[in-house]
Amino acid sequence: MIYMFNEKTIPAITSVGGKAKALMETTKFGLPVPEGYVMSVDFFGDWLNEIKSSELFISAIKETTKENCELLKSFAESLTFSENQEKLFLRSQEQLTGDVFAIRSSSPEEDLEDTSFAGMYDTFLGVTSKMLKAHISRAFASCFDYRVMSYKKQNSIDLSQTSIAVIVQRQIASDISGVGFSLNPLNNCFDEVTINSSFGLGEAIVSGIVTPDMYTYDIVDKKIITKKISIKDIGLWLNSDGGIEKKENEHKEKESLMDSQVTALVDLIKLCEKHYGFPVDTEWTFSDNKLYLLQVRPITTHFPFYKELLTEPGKNKRFYIDLIALTQGFDEPMSVLGMELWSDMLLEIKMHMMSPQANGSTPALYGKEYFSITAFQKVVGKKAGLKFVNSYDSNVRKIFEEIDLDLHPFEGPVVGTEQAKKRMFKSVLTMIPGALQGVFGNYQKGIKNYLKISESILSDTDKLSNKGSFSKLSADALKIMNEAMGTAPVIFAGMISKANMAKIFKGEDVEKELSAMNMDLDGNPTSEMGHLLYKMASEKTFIEVTSKEEFKNRLSQKRYSNDFLALYDEFMDKFSARGFKEIDVASKRVYEDIGILYDKLKEINLEDNQMLTVKLKRDQAYNRLLDVARKKGKEKKFVNAANRMKATFGYREHPKYLIVMIMAKLHDICLEIAEKWVKEGRIDKSYDIFDLKSAQIDKGQNDSSFDLRQARKENLDGYIHKADWPLVIDSRGKIYKPKMQVEDGDIIGDAIAPGKVVGKAKVLRLPYEKPLESGEILIAKFTEPSWTPIFTNASGVVMEIGGPLQHGGIIAREYGIPCVSGLMGIMDLVKDGDLLEVDGYNGVVKILESN
Repeated sequence: MIYMFNEKTIPAITSVGGKAKALMETTKFGLPVPEGYVMSVDFFGDWLNEIKSSELFISAIKETTKENCELLKSFAESLTFSENQEKLFLRSQEQLTGDVFAIRSSSPEEDLEDTSFAGMYDTFLGVTSKMLKAHISRAFASCFDYRVMSYKKQNSIDLSQTSIAVIVQRQIASDISGVGFSLNPLNNCFDEVTINSSFGLGEAIVSGIVTPDMYTYDIVDKKIITKKISIKDIGLWLNSDGGIEKKENEHKEKESLMDSQVTALVDLIKLCEKHYGFPVDTEWTFSDNKLYLLQVRPITTHFPFYKELLTEPGKNKRFYIDLIALTQGFDEPMSVLGMELWSDMLLEIKMHMMSPQANGSTPALYGKEYFSITAFQKVVGKKAGLKFVNSYDSNVRKIFEEIDLDLHPFEGPVVGTEQAKKRMFKSVLTMIPGALQGVFGNYQKGIKNYLKISESILSDTDKLSNKGSFSKLSADALKIMNEAMGTAPVIFAGMISKANMAKIFKGEDVEKELSAMNMDLDGNPTSEMGHLLYKMASEKTFIEVTSKEEFKNRLSQKRYSNDFLALYDEFMDKFSARGFKEIDVASKRVYEDIGILYDKLKEINLEDNQMLTVKLKRDQAYNRLLDVARKKGKEKKFVNAANRMKATFGYREHPKYLIVMIMAKLHDICLEIAEKWVKEGRIDKSYDIFDLKSAQIDKGQNDSSFDLRQARKENLDGYIHKADWPLVIDSRGKIYKPKMQVEDGDIIGDAIAPGKVVGKAKVLRLPYEKPLESGEILIAKFTEPSWTPIFTNASGVVMEIGGPLQHGGIIAREYGIPCVSGLMGIMDLVKDGDLLEVDGYNGVVKILESN
C-alpha cells in the first residue's frame, strides 16, 4: 500500500513509521509540507518475508556484527519491485510534480518520544526519476545497517520485528535551511525557540560540515534575544538536473536569516508544538522566500517537568531546588507511598514551614520534593530562606547569585504554611530548656537521656502492626518520628562545643587540626556501621568466602567464627534496615537480601582503609591543639569542649537513623498487607503496594472491589524517568547550572574535609558499579549511607553536589578523607584513571595527568 501525504485517513505508525505519519499529519493540519507519498511497511511485505527467511538475517540476529549486517544490507539492496509494486509506484509517482526528489526512510520505531535513531537511516537528496527505484531500495535496506541493528539490540527492541517504510517527496531547491526547536535545548527553557540555519540544503548542518547561525527567540517578549552568526564557508546545493553539489558560499559571513524569517519560523515551530502537545524538533527550508516544513519529531532529550509546578508564560517564575538530591544524596524518584510519608514527616518536624502541596513551600509529587525558593522566602523571610538553602551546597549559591528573585515574588498564599509562624514560636519555646541543658548541663546525663528516648522510640516502633487502618498506622509512625526529632539537648551540646573550640583558637593557624576534631565522633550511627562492617570484612572466616551463595550457605549453617557471628548479629540488629534510598519506605533492606551485605563487605579494602588511621589522625590533632591551648592558658576550656564535642556531636545523625528504622517497620507491615493481596490476585507483586497512597491502602483493606491496579497505574502516570535530574529548574522549564570555576588549571570547589592527596580517579554513578581500588579518588554526583563501605576505601572524594551537612561531607570528615564538593559537571570532565590532586584544605582539584 502507498499513501499520499494528503490522505484523509492517516494510517497507524506501525504501517508508515513516525516520520511519514508526522508529514501526513502536518499536511492535513494545513502546514506548508512539500507533497509526497509513503511506501508503507506492507508495500515491502514480500521483501521483508524473503529477507527474514534467509540465513543472512538469522546470522545477523544471532551475532549483530558489522560484517553480518553489511551482508544482509547488500542482499536487501539487490531486491527489485514485483509487478504489483511497480504498478502502485508508478500510479503514486504520477501525482507528484517536479523531476527531482528526496528519499527518506520512515521506521515505526524512529522519532518516538523515547527513542532516537538520528542519522542512522539513509536519506538521499536530489534523486532524479530515473534513479528513484535504486535509491528506494537503498533507503529500505538501511533498516539493516549495523548502526540501526546494534542500537535496537542495546535498547531491547526486537530485531525479528524489523520493518521500514520509505518516503518519496518533491525536492525543494533550498536557499536557506536548518533546524528549529520549540524549546531551548541548551537550557530546556519552554519560552525560548532555538533556530540553527545556513545557506543551501539542511544536510550541511545535519552532517556537520558547516557551523550554522544560531538564533534564540523569547516568545514572551516576542523578540530575538541572541544571535550567533558563524562563517558558513560551505553549502550543499541542489543541481537542476539532479544530484547535490558542495561548493563555497558566496556570502559566508552574512546572516542567513532576516528577522522577519526568524519570526515566521517561530510561528511555524510553535504551531507544530501546539498541534502535537509536546516539544518538537523541526527541519525547514526557504526557497524563493517561501517557507516549507520538511520534518517534525519529538525532542527526546528534553526534561519535561511537572505540569503542576509550571506557571503561565509571562507570569512570575518559581524556582525549584531538588530537595532530596540536596539533603539526602540521591535524585532518583521515591515511591508514591515513600514520598507521602517523607513529606508528611517533614511538614511536621519543620513546623509547617515545608508544605508538600503544589503551591506549597516544598512541593512533593511523583516521587520528588522541591524547595520552592520564593515560596519558602515568603514563609521565613527573604534572607533567612536563601541562607538556609545556601548552607547545603555552593552550586545553589552560585546559581542564585545570577538570579534576581525580587523580580519574581511568589504570587498568592503559600498553601499549607498558615500555622508555620505560630508553630515555630511554640517549638522554640519548647526547645529552650533542652538547649540550655545541652549547653550548660551535664552532657553525659544528656547522652543517657537521649539514649533512653531512642530505646523508647525503637520499642514503640517494634509495637507497630497492621491491625486497623493503614492511615492510623502511618499517623502513629509520624508521631514516633516527631519524638525522634525532639532530641535537641545532646545535639546542642555538640554544636556549642564546636563553636567554643573555634573561639578558643581564633587567630591561630590550626584550621586543619580543628577540622580533624570532627573525625571518629561518638554517637554517629553511619560511622559506627562503617567500623562494624570493616571488622566483619577483616574476619578470617569471611575472607575465605569466594561467592555470595557460599556466604549465604555458611550463614545458614553458622559455619563462621564466633567473633564473626557476634558481629553479624550486631549488624543485623542495628543496621540491616539501612541501604540505598533508605528514607523511602519502599527500599529493599539488607535483611531481605543478605547478598547485599556480602557485596558491601567484599568492597572494603582491608589493607588501605581510612578507618585504620582515623583515630591516629584525631589524636595527633588533639595533641597539637592541646599544646596551643596550654600556651594560651585555655587548656581546661579546650579539654572540656573537645570531650563534649566528641561525645555529643555525632548524635546529629542519629534522629535520621531512628526515622530509617521506623520506615523499615512500615516497609515490613506494607509487605504483610501486600502478600495477602497478591494471593487474592488484586496486585501482581508485593512491592506494588508502595505505588499506592495511604488512603488507597485503607480503601483496599476495607473494600475488596477497589481496583488496586488501576489506582497504582494512575499514581505512576505522572512519574518522569530520567537518568540525569536538574538540581535547579524554574516553572518555565529552564535548567540552571553554575559555571565551573577554573583558575590556572585549578578547579575551584568547596573545602569539605581537610587533607591533600594525589591519586587516580574512579568515576562512580552507583556505589557498587565497579571496584574502588586502593589509593583511588572517588568521583561521584553525591553520596548517601549505602556508599559507606566503599567510601572508606577512597584516598580522596570529589562530589558534584553536597555541602558540609550532607552524608558525604559528614563521613569524609569523620574518616579523615580529603573531600571537595560543589563541582557540578566534574563527572563529565574527569575520566577513570586521570591523575588528580585533591586539596580538601582549600577546595581545589587539579587534573595532573589525563588518562
